Amino acid sequence: MKNDEGFSLFAGYLNYDITLRLDSNFNVGKRINSTIHTSVGGMAANAASIAASLGSRTILFSGIGDDEIAQYLKFNLEKFGVNTSHLDLQKGLRSPHCIIQLESDGQRTIISEKINFNYSKILHFLSENVSKVRIIYLDGYRLSDCDRLLEISKETGIPLIIDLDGYEGDSIDLEKLSFFDSIILNKSLLNQLTGSVSLKEKKNYFKSLSSRKIICTCGEDGVETLYNGHFTKIPATKVEVVDTTGAGDTFAGAYLYGLEKDTPFLDNVENAVKIASRSTSYDGSLGLLIEDLKI
Repeated sequence: MKNDEGFSLFAGYLNYDITLRLDSNFNVGKRINSTIHTSVGGMAANAASIAASLGSRTILFSGIGDDEIAQYLKFNLEKFGVNTSHLDLQKGLRSPHCIIQLESDGQRTIISEKINFNYSKILHFLSENVSKVRIIYLDGYRLSDCDRLLEISKETGIPLIIDLDGYEGDSIDLEKLSFFDSIILNKSLLNQLTGSVSLKEKKNYFKSLSSRKIICTCGEDGVETLYNGHFTKIPATKVEVVDTTGAGDTFAGAYLYGLEKDTPFLDNVENAVKIASRSTSYDGSLGLLIEDLKI
């Protein structure tokens, strides 16, 4: 898969994150002190930024508003090396905001706005540059309307990755998931779909996807994987946790980079876990210093 001239495409959310770190737990009617941190956010944007920081040539496809926040988002994405020239500028609209509330006991609440997104730009790009595309990443919000991308992947052999964090539904189309090379989900969604937080216990649920790489992120407990019928558990690296926001996106971006480099599957997952664990030592979804990515 190595192709130094190629691109990896990321389609999905790009937000303006506003993180509130509360000095005490939220209580209605009570004045609470907090520190406020702003940053680039959104699953696809975060994953693209991490992959770009590691050396991938990434292009982000998402929607942004016609406002100053859009300029802030583009400027910071480009600092990480993300190509923003294919973002969909939506005139008359503001860029999506996301409020992340971190309470003193570690609990987190996320309130986000939905974006207007369609596949026209990424489909147009593929029509002219399909031979230059290495991998396509989709976030979980994109599963319902990505049929044409699935067809293109089948026709061309371009690997697809989906991170199902954000997927809404109590069931999922396993046949549609079979188009993806790698499927990332968290243990909350695993429980929602199967009634269990253990990937090992639910091997039969994913039997039709045995040739696909299934990865369940488990927070401080690390990652579980299923591939070719084999279950593996990889522990998280122990760090002093400051903020877990975006850790799953960091994992996805680092994992995609390893796929580009043809890193063996379990080695790639282990490296991505190390980077995701380190990311929780920093504030914000992209607080991890670029220098700290060199492992």
